[in-house]
Amino acid sequence: MVKKILCSIVNFISVVIIAAAVVILIMVLFTKPGKPPSIGGFTLLRITTGSMAPTYDVDTMILVKETDPAKIQEGDVISFYSSDPALDGAVNTHRVVSIEKATDHYVYTTKGDGNNVVDAYNVDSQYLIGKVTWSSVILGKISRLVSNPLIFIPVILVPLAVILITNFVSTVSLAKKIAREEEEAAIKEAVRQMREKKEKEQDV
Repeated sequence: MVKKILCSIVNFISVVIIAAAVVILIMVLFTKPGKPPSIGGFTLLRITTGSMAPTYDVDTMILVKETDPAKIQEGDVISFYSSDPALDGAVNTHRVVSIEKATDHYVYTTKGDGNNVVDAYNVDSQYLIGKVTWSSVILGKISRLVSNPLIFIPVILVPLAVILITNFVSTVSLAKKIAREEEEAAIKEAVRQMREKKEKEQDV
């Protein structure tokens, strides 16, 4: 009983890992070069600095939804391509503290919740990725761990491969057992029919 429960748990974890890998692969395949992986207007990012603490601590996974620049409001947390030369166009995630409307675009002044001053460089709406709609510290930490090859290979990939191979062998063994049982049943049925036929001939 305990063995079955453990196998069920391990199989569930395997399915989750495989599903996550497939989702990430799809996101990467359908994303334009130079942009973070996204699908259906949603992007998964991981917080890498403490500038948004305590709202989003380091390694927090955030879900960013592509949003119309006109719908961004003060107080929203947005992800964007930074104009700060020190960040070299890297993705940044900060809170909007003020908005200016230009002729055909918007300019956002942003600030990290953990920073004392606003960002030195404003954000033009053309560099907006979207608005943060969801976050998870646990998934973020898992993401950081599995992104490390030294951890991913021995802790995730090898056990997963063992599980898949074990399940494959079990499936093949079960298929052989079923085939053998069906064959034995067929032989027994043939023998039974032959005996009945012989008995009828003897009665005649």
